[in-house]
Amino acid sequence: MGPIIIFLLLTLSLALQGSFLVLISPTGVHPDLVLVVVVALALLSDSKRGALVGLVAGLMQDIVFGAPLGFFAFIKVLVGAMAGFLAEEINRDFVLAPMLLVLFFSLFNDLMPFILKELINIPHSFSLLQYLQQFSPGRMLMHFFIMGLIYPYLCRAQKRRLLFRQAEGSGK
Repeated sequence: MGPIIIFLLLTLSLALQGSFLVLISPTGVHPDLVLVVVVALALLSDSKRGALVGLVAGLMQDIVFGAPLGFFAFIKVLVGAMAGFLAEEINRDFVLAPMLLVLFFSLFNDLMPFILKELINIPHSFSLLQYLQQFSPGRMLMHFFIMGLIYPYLCRAQKRRLLFRQAEGSGK
């Protein structure tokens, strides 16, 4: 049941991100809802499952938004693995910890496309500093509040073992 729920969460996130959230963002800054869901799910599991969720989410995002296949997948795998690695270190019932961590992962998520574009010589429409100043603060703030809204529900679902049976290698 868990993989189906996770797939539905990712599909709903993509649908909202690609339609509703784009339409209501007047300044062109809209949240990466898929990122927030990947971070939340990874923090509720472990690095292997976080990377797997990131891979699936990133591939779905690549397909839906027409990015080169693997572009978002690479970034989301890294985010999922890093967040999953931190899962053992945080108190899962303390909502502020995931809210603060999503700020770091949002910044990482904004930096990685510039690094990848630089590596494959794709021209940028903005300099890195301009992009980070114009888009990142608003997106980070949105991610902070969205995590505060969705994480408690996902945490309750995980306590009922609806998402993951148990973290690999632990008795939780």
